[in-house]
Amino acid sequence: ANPNNTPLPSTMPEQMNVAMMTSGGLAPCLSSSVAYLVEFWAAALKAGKISGLTIRMYIDGYKGVLNAESIILSPDSYDACSCLHDVGGSPIGNS
Repeated sequence: ANPNNTPLPSTMPEQMNVAMMTSGGLAPCLSSSVAYLVEFWAAALKAGKISGLTIRMYIDGYKGVLNAESIILSPDSYDACSCLHDVGGSPIGNS
């Protein structure tokens, strides 16, 4: 679902490759930001706005980018990410 009903651009590429990392210190909103990113792009996929989606999460912020440490979320896990709105910190670590 697209929780804030943010309008999706009318023209999007067929395949979206999305990456995220968190940095700057832990804050209560980071987990929710991760969840929102996943929800937004999963909604675009379900609505047919894009035909493919890869979401990569870099582990421990900049360290993950520099050391190529990341995970690619399974499409089966997209819906489960909504639980992150109820927790603080960052599920992917922080720099």
